[in-house]
Amino acid sequence: MRVGPASVLLLMSIAYTAWGFEALDAIAPVPPDRPDINRINGITLAPIEDGHLGDVGYGSASCATAVAQIAEIGANWISITPFGRMDDLESTDILHDFEIPVEKNEEMIRSAVAQARLEGLKVAIIPHIYVMSGEWRGEIDPGSDPAWDAWFKSYTDFVIRFAMLSEEVGADLFSVGVEFKSSTNFRPHKWRALIVKVREVYRGPLTYSANWDEVDQVPFWDALDMIGVNAFWPLATKPKDGYAVMRDRARQVALDLEALFYFWGRPVLFTEVGVKSAADSALAPWEWPENCSKLVYDEEYQADAYQAVFEAVGHEPWFEGMFIWKYYSDPYDETQEVITGFSPKNKLAEDVLVTWFGEIDALITSTYM
Repeated sequence: MRVGPASVLLLMSIAYTAWGFEALDAIAPVPPDRPDINRINGITLAPIEDGHLGDVGYGSASCATAVAQIAEIGANWISITPFGRMDDLESTDILHDFEIPVEKNEEMIRSAVAQARLEGLKVAIIPHIYVMSGEWRGEIDPGSDPAWDAWFKSYTDFVIRFAMLSEEVGADLFSVGVEFKSSTNFRPHKWRALIVKVREVYRGPLTYSANWDEVDQVPFWDALDMIGVNAFWPLATKPKDGYAVMRDRARQVALDLEALFYFWGRPVLFTEVGVKSAADSALAPWEWPENCSKLVYDEEYQADAYQAVFEAVGHEPWFEGMFIWKYYSDPYDETQEVITGFSPKNKLAEDVLVTWFGEIDALITSTYM
């Protein structure tokens, strides 16, 4: 049985009270009819840090071409995703270098932001952590309170580095974390302390990029400016489920997100959303294509999934927008992702983006300008 927004609000209120989180009656809700002039029609611009491929990463001539092409399809934002790394799930040390020295990465990001500005695009900076053992960062567990303290100290240093860079380049949005499910609900005071430190060096709006099955468990949305979610909900229930099923399931997700908006008084942003260009990929859209052995290329399926998502949330006043996962900083590179991967570039899904980005902009202009 599905429950509506009012029931979800009641259940959430009971849960947060039982868990002992701070009282929420001081949170001022955002009016549901607020002007939506700043709707985010965004694309994640993924880095290419492999020096063997030449000058193709952030800030390169290839990146300038990619940014221009993103603007041409009607996007008004890009997100930039610098990576740090840790050895495994138990590690407490976060290294700021990934495949290139962090100082070089920072310089490349500065150039990429400048390229975005030339195309009239706003910029979000969303630092990620890659676990070198191949495990998911949502399962990080150093194993003890002192070890967690060490992890948060190391992670805070990493985040502050890129928050300071975001302030320097005038980034329009910053995410304090991505998919740290194992700590957000269990160590919320650590996250609140981190958010305070970030606000000391970065004056723009903040979000956190929750995993899709984490977003309703995060207890510190009131400390941020918007509810961020990596929106990889399963939109299908079984093989061969088509557009109608994906549309209905996307609408169900939208009801729950609307309840979060009313509960927390914060608009919802898809910090990532994507579906692979393969049949039945909406069954588990979070899976990396390289880890799927029998994907069958199907760009129409991907386009249908995007259409379902846009129909569910595209015009909702509580919805801040989305970043499509993903385009690469070299638009002609074919080594970063297999054909059945997430990128909608030059596929039917890109036509859906062009249509919806244009329709949303036209609606906002006619309504509020």
